Parts: sequence; C-alpha cells; structure tokens
Amino acid sequence: MTIEFSCSHCNKVLKTSDDKAGRRAKCPQCGEAVTVPAPTTDVSADDGFGEFDAPVPEESSFLGEQTVSEEQSFLTGGQQVCPMCGESVPAGAAKCDYCGETLKATTGSGRGGWEPRIFSINDTFSRAWELYKANLGMVIAIPLVAGSIYFVASMVIGIFMQIVQNAVLQGGGRGDGTMVAVVVLALMQNFMTYCVMFYFQLGGQRVFLQLARGENPEFNELFSGGPFLGRMILCSIIYGLVVTLGFVALIIPGIILSLMFWPYSFILIDRDLPGIESFKKAKEVMAGNKLNFLGLSILSFLITAVGGLVTLFVGLILIIPFTYMLQTVAYAEMTNQ
Repeated sequence: MTIEFSCSHCNKVLKTSDDKAGRRAKCPQCGEAVTVPAPTTDVSADDGFGEFDAPVPEESSFLGEQTVSEEQSFLTGGQQVCPMCGESVPAGAAKCDYCGETLKATTGSGRGGWEPRIFSINDTFSRAWELYKANLGMVIAIPLVAGSIYFVASMVIGIFMQIVQNAVLQGGGRGDGTMVAVVVLALMQNFMTYCVMFYFQLGGQRVFLQLARGENPEFNELFSGGPFLGRMILCSIIYGLVVTLGFVALIIPGIILSLMFWPYSFILIDRDLPGIESFKKAKEVMAGNKLNFLGLSILSFLITAVGGLVTLFVGLILIIPFTYMLQTVAYAEMTNQ
C-alpha cells in the first residue's frame, strides 16, 4: 500500500510504501525532516460499498502514476544507520541529522547530479545562513588565515623586489635597459602576489563548497589549490580581458560578461576541467541566472557596506565570510548540489 502525504514545511507531495510509516527523513525539496504518517484505515460498519473496499493495486491506483517502489521512495536515495543513535540517514551523509555524529564524508554533490538550474535568492540566502551558523568557526577561520598569510606574503614579496630593484638602479643607472628591468621586476612582483592570492582563493573555495554540500572538510584543504593554479591564472587573465573590453564598450556589456562567466573558478575546482571548458560550463550555469545573481550581488554588497559602517568595520570579520558562503551556496544551488 502507498502512503501519500504533503511535507509540512514546503507542501511537496511525497509518496512511499506503508512499511515506512513512523519513520523520519529529509524532504527532497526543502531538506527539512518530516515523519511519514500512519496509513489511514476505516474499520467502520458496512456502508454498502464493501465490494469497493478491496485493496487497489498500486499500479492502478489514482495515488500514483506508477508503483512507488523502495528505490523511488523519497526515503531511499539509499539509507544507512547512524552508529551512534541508530536512526536512518541518507547513504553517504556526512553528519547524522538526529545526534550530530560525524559520518563518512560524501564524495558526491549532496543534492543529486551536477546539473544547471535556476536558483532562488530566498532559498540561497536561507541555506547560506544555516550553513554559516552551523560551521561558524571554520567559515570565519578560513578567510582570516588565508587573508593573513596573503598579507604577510605580499609584504615579503614587495620588500624583496624593492631590494632587487634598488640594486638594479644602483648598478645600471637610469638607462633604457635599467628601466626595462625595473618594469619587468614590477610585473614579476604582481605575478607572484596574484599567484599567492589565487592559491588561497582556490583552497578557500574548495572548503566552502564542501561545506555547502554537507561534507566535513579538513582545515588543510585551504592549501589544496596547487593543482588548479596554472589554469586559474590563465582563466583569470582571459576573464579580466573580456570583462574589461566589455566595460570599454559602454559598461553594460561588461556587466553582462562578468555575470555570464562569473562561476568559472568554482567550476574549475568542482569539475576539474581544462581552463577554456570552465568558461563554457560557466555560461551554461548562468543561463537564466544572471539577473538573480546580480540581485544577490547587490544584496551582498549592501550587507557588507552597511554592516561595516554600523560596526566601524570590525564586523567585517563576521560579514565577509558570510558573503563568501552566500556566493558558494549560489553556485551550489545553480548546479543542483
């Protein structure tokens, strides 16, 4: 027998077999825990319709377009038993929803296969806020540590290159060759600084993306951006040139192009694609999402600006990590993760 009922949180109609009555599981649409109600049975006196009271085969029941099997039930995207509390949780879950026990981290996307879709600003904001609260320590520590290391590294690179530049000027005077060398040194300094920035950006994005999927990343994931660094530098140069040309062409094209290819860095680390392929996938992901993401970006800017002013910029330590989570969840929502 099939039980059909609505999620008490989002009203999505759910179906499962009657042997699941009384069990709790997450709604596949909103993610909230729901309890499967007991099947309703009417044992009243004969009302004259006895011949119609025989069980209706599920394949011919009006309750479902097809038989609701164990594999099709919302309860079973695959289940496992939490070793701590004994409750049933989705297979591959990183954390028990009932007792908080840490389980084996998932390797998948968390919400299903990677697939571009239209995202909702409200859903993204709510999900980002919940993840932010649940992982507050990690969310704050990652940008803080990355920013601190980047600051120190930039200072060291700057001081070192200044020493080299001074030595070149003293040894070669002010001739054309010397000035070319100075320009080359300045470009080298910028390149090294950007390498450090991109390295920690990639590592930070990997951590935040794993958090968005419900996984439990290790802190050392912050230092995992190396394999993507070369492609990130190439893609960033292309992205910067394309967007700059767009802004030169009356600004609006620049805004459109910046939105169109925005998630290339997330796709780079998420799908491990060749650099140019990341732009192609980014364009697919942003199809239909550009206006919503522009609205989310404006909201993020207002939160940062107003929050910074109200807290005399001290609150940025808490606000900036939330905006990072907001962007990460936006990407996760756009790709059905």
